[in-house]
Amino acid sequence: MMVKVRFGRGPVVTRRKGKNSRLAMLGSSFLTLTAITGASLGLWRLGFDLNYAGAFFIEDGLLSHWQVWIAAAVLVQYLSWQLSRYARRARRREVESARAEEKSSAVRAAANL
Repeated sequence: MMVKVRFGRGPVVTRRKGKNSRLAMLGSSFLTLTAITGASLGLWRLGFDLNYAGAFFIEDGLLSHWQVWIAAAVLVQYLSWQLSRYARRARRREVESARAEEKSSAVRAAANL
């Protein structure tokens, strides 16, 4: 007796660019929140140095300087902007390819009449 096991076809793997646009938008959102946190810590440290705010929780070391926190916030926000830009371009390409595919299928359907 011979038993043949047949598996159905799974999802097709494509080699299109921008497959990770949703993940890029999610990462961009989290990086923006991280940048806001870093900027607020930098402003808190600056306020402590100017005697406007309470004691900062890091008293010494590299992270005790407001310049480090502000620079990190700027860098993280720039990375967030780049990820967001990548995701928007990928979505735009996806929409354009879907439109082109619709046009070509409409032409094929008209030719079959």
